[in-house]
Amino acid sequence: MEKTSESKITDFRSSREGARNIPDDNQVGEVIYLDKEKQKRKEKREAEIYEKYKSVFDFREEKYAQDVENKNSDNKISESILKALQKHNKIVLSDGIDLIRGNNLSLEDGVAAIIATAMHDSGKLSSDVLSHHEKGIEYVDEMFLEMEENDFEFEGVKLNDEIRQKIIWAIERHMNYPWLIRKNGGKKFPEPENIVDKVVYDADMLANIGFKNVAFRLSVEDNIQEDLMEARTGSSVIEESFKNVMEDVVILDGVVLTPLAKRMATKRIDDVKKIFDYLKENDIFENVQKEIIVSLKGLNSDPETEYEKDENSLFVKLLFSGDKRSETVEIIKGRLDDEIKKAGMKLGINWETIDKLTM
Repeated sequence: MEKTSESKITDFRSSREGARNIPDDNQVGEVIYLDKEKQKRKEKREAEIYEKYKSVFDFREEKYAQDVENKNSDNKISESILKALQKHNKIVLSDGIDLIRGNNLSLEDGVAAIIATAMHDSGKLSSDVLSHHEKGIEYVDEMFLEMEENDFEFEGVKLNDEIRQKIIWAIERHMNYPWLIRKNGGKKFPEPENIVDKVVYDADMLANIGFKNVAFRLSVEDNIQEDLMEARTGSSVIEESFKNVMEDVVILDGVVLTPLAKRMATKRIDDVKKIFDYLKENDIFENVQKEIIVSLKGLNSDPETEYEKDENSLFVKLLFSGDKRSETVEIIKGRLDDEIKKAGMKLGINWETIDKLTM
C-alpha cells in the first residue's frame, strides 16, 4: 500500500527531543574526527587502490565519456547525474575496501571485489536503470579482452576466467536496492551468493545511505512531479524529495548482508535521521527553496512562470525551464550540502561520515 506523506515521515523520524537537543546557532559545532592516524592510513590505502587499479578506473571513465557523447546527441545526460554517479562510485569503493578487510577476503577474492566495485555502475549512463548491470557486464567482458592481451595482473594476481566470473556475478547480483525492486514491479533481481557478491552489494547499499539520491531526483522531471504532488499537503518540493529518499535509506540496515555492513549501516542511518530532523526542525528545506526561487526568477525569462502563484509549482517550472537544468541542480545541491554539513557539525558527526552523507 502506498504510504502517505504524513505516514512516511513517521516511519523514519527519530526522536524529536533528540533533534532539539543541539547547540544553538551561536555555538560552534565541534566535529568529532576519527583517530587521525587511522584516517591517514585509510586515505593512504584508498590512494594505493586507485593507483594499483588505475587501468580499471581509466576504462570506466572512458566508457562514461563515450556514453555521454553518444547519448547527448538525442537525450541529454545531465552533468549533475554524472557528478552524483561519480560521488557514489567513490563512496562504494571506500566502503568496499573496509568490507574486504573486515571480512578477511583472500587476495584473489579481494581483487575480484575491487574490480567489481569499480565497474558495478559502469553501464548506468548507456542503459535503462533496470538493465544497467547487463551493460556493465558487457563492459567488463570488453575490458578483460583488452587486459588479457596485455597479460594484466593486480596485486600479483593474474586475471583469469575464475576472477572474471566472480566479477560478473557480483555486478549481476548488486541490484536489489528497494527503489529498483519497486521500479521492477516488485520483482527481485538475482541475489548475492558468495562473499565477493555480498561485499560489492553491501558497499553499494551503504553508499546509498545519505542524501545523494536527492540529486538524482532533482535531475529527473518525473520524480519531481511526484514530489510536487506530495507537497500539496503543505510542505515543500525539496522536503518531499528528501522524504522519498529517506523512505529507502532507513531500511537499508535490514537489507545489507554481512554483520560488519549491518553495524556500519545502523550507525550511518542514525546520523542521517538526525540531520534530516535538524533540517526539518529549522525550516531549511522551505527556506532554501524560497532562496532558489528568487535566484532562478532573476535568470528566467519564461512568461509562464511570471504569473505562477503556488511556490511549489513555480519551483518545478523554474527547475525544468530553459537549457541550464544541470547548472540549476548543481546550485541547489551546493546550497543543500552546505546546510547538511552545518547540521552534521552541530550534531557532532565526524567529518568522514558527513562527507558520505552529502549530495
